Amino acid sequence: MNNLKTILFVVLVVAVAACSPAQNPTPEASSFYTVVQEATLSAGDAIPLPENEVILTVTGKIGTTNSGDTVEFDINTLESLGQIEYDVLDPFSEEVTVYRGVPMSAFLAALQLPDDATVLSVTALDDYSIEIPIADLVNRPVILALRQNGEYLSIVNRGPSRLIFPYDDFEYDTDVFYNYWIWQIATMEVR
Repeated sequence: MNNLKTILFVVLVVAVAACSPAQNPTPEASSFYTVVQEATLSAGDAIPLPENEVILTVTGKIGTTNSGDTVEFDINTLESLGQIEYDVLDPFSEEVTVYRGVPMSAFLAALQLPDDATVLSVTALDDYSIEIPIADLVNRPVILALRQNGEYLSIVNRGPSRLIFPYDDFEYDTDVFYNYWIWQIATMEVR
């Protein structure tokens, strides 16, 4: 009888694990994106002060800073968090586009968020702002994109950074997630 209980317990654990979504998808686990640069800056490392133009400032519930009570990033620092790329049908240009950038799971891990951080408020250069549940940014390979079709994003082509969701490979509620497809990102606040 004990052997039967043990077998049933193991089967249950395996079934639950197989059905649970990945919390931090790893590049090795993906068949639709490519790792183009391994991280040289990891969670727990000090984030260096930018040596070039600051393109993103993060405030709020963060466990690390590099400028007062904020974290400032230039492109080089962002890219040091590792980069992936994939192609996706951009819902706004209606073209298949290759985006390259930092996995949001790596970006948020580098910020050393406390357990009670649940929302990321993202604001664009034109003051458009959206609140995104952090779980929606780390449970799938969302990219903080810095490049589009091999070229760095500029303000003219919706840069210097933008959030990209892998719509072609996962199901999303487009009524909600199209609003999260924010570009010309200037600041983020962790709440």
